[in-house]
Amino acid sequence: MADSTAVTKPILAVQNLSKSFTTGGPRILNGMTFHQKPGQFVAVVGPSGCGKTTLLRCIAALMQPDEGEVLHRGQHFDDPPSWLSVVFQDYNRSLFPWLSVRQNVAFGLRGVSARDPQIMAALSAVNLEHAADLYPWQLSGGMQQRCALARSIVVKPKLLLLDEPFASVDAQTRIDLQDMVMGICRSMQLSTLLVTHDIDEAVFMADKVVVLSTRPARVVEEIAIDLPHPRDQLVTKETPEFLRLRHHVYTLVRQQAQKLPRETQTER
Repeated sequence: MADSTAVTKPILAVQNLSKSFTTGGPRILNGMTFHQKPGQFVAVVGPSGCGKTTLLRCIAALMQPDEGEVLHRGQHFDDPPSWLSVVFQDYNRSLFPWLSVRQNVAFGLRGVSARDPQIMAALSAVNLEHAADLYPWQLSGGMQQRCALARSIVVKPKLLLLDEPFASVDAQTRIDLQDMVMGICRSMQLSTLLVTHDIDEAVFMADKVVVLSTRPARVVEEIAIDLPHPRDQLVTKETPEFLRLRHHVYTLVRQQAQKLPRETQTER
């Protein structure tokens, strides 16, 4: 019965979350609330500098909120739970340059050999098995980010957090990575939360888009994305429903961006 009850709970619940960088300083996040269902792909968008990465760090338990709470399957964690994985934007800083690709992927699996079949299975999922014995500095940017993705999925996470994971690659590689991540998340039935500046990307990939206000950030609107799967980069993006949703999200973000002062702090 306990297991059955747990399944009905949101995989992620952000409740009245507030955060400042300094005690008594201006709030970055202000009373933010939203939920994520198990297996759901959620994208978070908002004006530049509104605090999206700060939100992700609070969700990952890499920092604690000043007020409110983050619940993973109904529980609070002071440290990142073992079944949560994060893919960061700066792939060249998140990989260990002195370890091979297979060793980087195996890093999160304590006591597991870098030649274990599950390492190669994760590399195969991101089409990187041919580069298993290379080092990060021998890979292109897109290949490095695929290595980081393999390292995140090899632990079989319940929740995958993506912090602008495609921002530092070229346009074609970005499209390829979007399709790859969507395929992996659906095949593994992963609950996924993506932080992104790219509205097209958010609408194309997500089941729900959460739009944030300017600082102090709050949830402006949660928008259900009912586009059918599988999604195609050309066909889906030419449908009237995609264009309608894109226009709606863009309008909300632009309205919030126009409220920003001329000089804003860099988002953390």
